[in-house]
Amino acid sequence: MARTNKDFNNKRNELLEKIWNIFITNGYEDTTLSYIIQTLNMSKGAFYHYFSSKEECADAAIEMYVTHWVKEIIEQDTKELKSDERLKKVILTGVHIANSNSEQNKKINSSSNAIFHQKLMVNIVKQCTPLYAEIISQGVNEGIFNVRYPVEAAEMILTLSNFYFDIDLFKWSKESMLSKATAFEELLTRVLGAENNTFSFISRLFKEEEN
Repeated sequence: MARTNKDFNNKRNELLEKIWNIFITNGYEDTTLSYIIQTLNMSKGAFYHYFSSKEECADAAIEMYVTHWVKEIIEQDTKELKSDERLKKVILTGVHIANSNSEQNKKINSSSNAIFHQKLMVNIVKQCTPLYAEIISQGVNEGIFNVRYPVEAAEMILTLSNFYFDIDLFKWSKESMLSKATAFEELLTRVLGAENNTFSFISRLFKEEEN
């Protein structure tokens, strides 16, 4: 039975890799279930053995990819650091991973992938929250942060950073992003009860992008 489950999961993950590429390339809204099945070169019955719907396979593909990304962030996480430096490193690692595939990002940000993009951002918030909450709790214990609800604070920070800084979603001008980043630094400082300039590296990122 264990062998069968392993084979099932391996095959399912193999299909999810292909399904991710189908949605990225073709667009979630423009991709029908019959197109997915045809592209995977499998029968309807075989597909339904692994997934119940287009939405389920999309959600599973997104979850798998975000899990890969979060694993990479965790592998580069340095628990020996103080919480403020640790959070800085985690944020920068996440930004680097997010920006590492510009061609894929363009496709994710296309109008035909609006629902897919939204699902992706929600999943990122959910999967990153435990790590952020752990670091915030560490900061409370160290006296660096002053937060009563670490999990909720982590959720709010991740939601704001994911959605608010999405230029394609809000159609922000590039010129306005520096002031938004500076405002986000101030908000982050107050939410976490941190010292001034703890998060000044965020606006520096946007300054580097301008130059």
